[in-house]
Amino acid sequence: MYRRIKDIYGHMGDETSRQIFADRLLFSLTGDRRYMTKIVRGTALYQKIHGLVESDVRRKYIASAGQWGKIIAELFGKSEFAGMIDNHAAGSYENIPILPLDAFLEQVSDGTVYIGSTRYHAEFCQMLKNAGIGEDRIVDVAGMMLDVFHRQQYFDLPFLEQNRKEQEIFVDGGCYDGENSRMFAVWAGDVSRTIYAFEPDETNFHNCRTVLDSLEGVSCHLVRKGLWSSDTVLEFHADANEGSRFADGGKVQIPVTRLDAAIEGNVTFIKLDVEGAEYEALKGAEKLIQNCRPTLAVSVYHKAQDIWELPELILSMAPEYTFYLRHYSLSSEETVLYAV
Repeated sequence: MYRRIKDIYGHMGDETSRQIFADRLLFSLTGDRRYMTKIVRGTALYQKIHGLVESDVRRKYIASAGQWGKIIAELFGKSEFAGMIDNHAAGSYENIPILPLDAFLEQVSDGTVYIGSTRYHAEFCQMLKNAGIGEDRIVDVAGMMLDVFHRQQYFDLPFLEQNRKEQEIFVDGGCYDGENSRMFAVWAGDVSRTIYAFEPDETNFHNCRTVLDSLEGVSCHLVRKGLWSSDTVLEFHADANEGSRFADGGKVQIPVTRLDAAIEGNVTFIKLDVEGAEYEALKGAEKLIQNCRPTLAVSVYHKAQDIWELPELILSMAPEYTFYLRHYSLSSEETVLYAV
């Protein structure tokens, strides 16, 4: 194990990547969240929000007592916040009182509201503005997070600019809402652009179709399948609390395919965020990886062992790769391994 870890560490391309690798590895092995918190606090997203909280002399409130609201309270100091605003919760969280929106508007004449709901952040912002809360008192933290997910993740490294080809052929493994494909089209610029997008979920598939159809000057191929190491049908388990994953007994049947079988010819960039199937998806792309040496951007947070098993698998296919690691959220999710 030591030699395997040392080999991966030696392939890291900069000090930021080496530090994230060490902390993410220790988090995976020990479960100690302090290592994960250290990674989060090193992100530009955290630094930006932390600066806003530190410089804010008004009373501070978090809009949402859900998952992200609680994460914001934990990361930026529970004692910093005078309350949480949520129409669907009551009581308190870690001694922070939870108020419905109407009660907040009646009781609070000043204060800053930090929006912590990714699903309803736009609605929260509009409701607060309609109630007379000025923009200077609203900090859309959720909007900042979504901006990172949609506009920075997978394409923000300067090393990728140096690796851009005259003809870019992108694989969007786990297309979801199509925004990563859209950002690829922006990142690639005026070069010849082709997208192969894979998304098995019916609703997501149709959303992706709308986005891909809107891209001008881009050749798009959308496939309603997941990615795996073989062509088969797998059972998928979706649970908001336990997480989504491929597992026996899952209620959803998903057709999957190998990239080596789905694409003939060249690829230049493969992005994989496929709900824990990254290892199998990489195995299914072995020929493309060996023959084309595409840039890889692979999620390494779905399983504890991903942080060492995925880079080790990539090196077994193409030992010339250099690795970079970056983290793109305020939680343990959205750690990306780049191979260039």
